[in-house]
Amino acid sequence: MAKLAKLVEMGAYGKRSGRVAYVLERSSLPAPVTGFEWAPDASFNAADAILADSRLKEVFRAAILKGYAIVESK
Repeated sequence: MAKLAKLVEMGAYGKRSGRVAYVLERSSLPAPVTGFEWAPDASFNAADAILADSRLKEVFRAAILKGYAIVESK
């Protein structure tokens, strides 16, 4: 059974693009923006995240149905 993972789009020197991806299979993840790469968030816990922000329920549902969901925050 695949586990939901959180990846942050990171660039040089820790710069962030503002995009966060939630995925079941990393192979389904789209390519990152040029100059960035997807970095796993090892501290991510889906249960804790959804308790902290119930809006993530729809994001997680999309990730399960589509294979990934990307959230942009700027």
